[in-house]
Amino acid sequence: MRTLVLGGGAAKGYAHIGVIQYLEEQNFKPDLIVGASMGALVGGFYAAGYTIEELTDLACAIDRKAKHSLFPLRLSLQGFIDGTDIVKFLYKNLGRKKIEHLPCTYASVATDLDQHTEVVIHKGDLVQAIRASISIPVVFIPYKDQGHTFIDGGFVNPVPITAALSLGATEIIAVNVLRRVNYITETITKRTPTRASYSMKTVLMETVDYATSRLIDFQEERIPKGFMMNIDTRGIHLSDFEKAKQAIDTGYKQAKKYQRKIAQFMRQ
Repeated sequence: MRTLVLGGGAAKGYAHIGVIQYLEEQNFKPDLIVGASMGALVGGFYAAGYTIEELTDLACAIDRKAKHSLFPLRLSLQGFIDGTDIVKFLYKNLGRKKIEHLPCTYASVATDLDQHTEVVIHKGDLVQAIRASISIPVVFIPYKDQGHTFIDGGFVNPVPITAALSLGATEIIAVNVLRRVNYITETITKRTPTRASYSMKTVLMETVDYATSRLIDFQEERIPKGFMMNIDTRGIHLSDFEKAKQAIDTGYKQAKKYQRKIAQFMRQ
């Protein structure tokens, strides 16, 4: 079963739209779409039948004003955003579709905070499946549904290849839009100090990138047939939802680097 796996990355994840556009031009049509976080959102719209043009128009309509209306701050000890407005946005554009009735098989990946488990949602309400997968810890208040307390699936499985395999995926094109770090193990030796100074934000972001890269490495090693596309989204920050056009163009241009691999994949 040919499968498209879309990883997390918040606003960086708009690049998935450009990648999908290029894959369509190469006649790639997935039988299954599996996404985590922003990958679950873009993948959900694509699985529901949205065209690239419709996805692009919808994404590019989110300017700074629209971004603030979608993510208004409602301070709580559990997070900054409760997600009510993003759910309204999703229902407005997707309706009350059931995953089982979509033209393409689809699944999102979320993390159950109570049970400490990864949850692969492949049936039921599409909007609820997307919402469960995009609950970024601290930013979003954890999402409660059917007795579960969900946080972002991308923090446990940033590019959910193993989730796709559990649903029968046999040939996979995976798309990662996050920074990859070459995490090297070495023994400590004396070295010249770099004199670098790190802020708390830099330390946190570097730590997250290291951990995420290791998780992505683990997932990539489990692709049976296929490959992972690493899309360089430098210059687009996680919260830059007003930069949809730039991210989409970046995804399309970066996808072209994989033309040979895509052609080989299509010949299999």
